[in-house]
Amino acid sequence: MTRRALSGALLATVLFQALVLAGLYGYSQYPLWVGREVRLAVAPVDPRDLFRGQYVQLHYELNTLPMPETGVPRMGRDLYVGLVDRNGLWSAAGASFTAPDHGVYLHGRIAAVSFENITVRYGIEAYFLPETQARELSEQLRRGGVARVRVAPDGRAALVDVRPAGR
Repeated sequence: MTRRALSGALLATVLFQALVLAGLYGYSQYPLWVGREVRLAVAPVDPRDLFRGQYVQLHYELNTLPMPETGVPRMGRDLYVGLVDRNGLWSAAGASFTAPDHGVYLHGRIAAVSFENITVRYGIEAYFLPETQARELSEQLRRGGVARVRVAPDGRAALVDVRPAGR
């Protein structure tokens, strides 16, 4: 292989890697760029991740839903949860296994199935902060709180901010 061909192959490899990284970044930021802001009530759980540090784990009422009337729920299956604005806080307006044609909805995955309920994860359940701030926020959230979330047109969500109730 000539030196020119080798240089070209190296340049193509570097460009490909840069494009993959830019694509991953764009995919994760898409809800923040084009999403509609909704506010969800939260309750905390206080975990620690050895690799990522201290964070506040959030639980939404949208995480536990009644069993859908149609379809067979199983772990890992996609679920679309319609949202409705109730005095500034958004809540579930129904769930289905197909994306709604209109309205604001969250796209989640079923994490657990019981006899009466399903547990759904949306990717907005962890809020990372420095250790002291995470502990303080977790303590403040025991009295309730509000999460600001951006929801893209395809239902993907990104957590923007979490505040204790009354702020």
